[in-house]
Amino acid sequence: MIVDDTLRSGDINSRHPVILGLRNVLKVACLGDITTLTIPLLLTLTMSEQEMTMSWCQKRAELVYKCIKGFMMEMTSWGGAEMKNMQFLVPKGISEELFQHLAAMLPNIFRVSNPLVVKSS
Repeated sequence: MIVDDTLRSGDINSRHPVILGLRNVLKVACLGDITTLTIPLLLTLTMSEQEMTMSWCQKRAELVYKCIKGFMMEMTSWGGAEMKNMQFLVPKGISEELFQHLAAMLPNIFRVSNPLVVKSS
């Protein structure tokens, strides 16, 4: 995916072109029998202290988590392969505290019934 600097603003929503691009990536992966996908959780690979506050990161992660969940639910009607592994990549330099907050959001949004193992590297 290619993005511009508008992605760094805090006011993107589920209709933003990048989010819709994620939907298309997920659809192509499903139809192409790809079963593992890695997505940058904050939609960026670098941390910037000025713009990326704890609150900003949590809001962005919640948006991405919820949109991906919706797209995965929609995937059942697309046919093709079932997504078996969805990996969320966080930027290098993220604090342990922020990582723990983002990891704690997963079971609340995805409501998994089996244990979820989250590792900090």
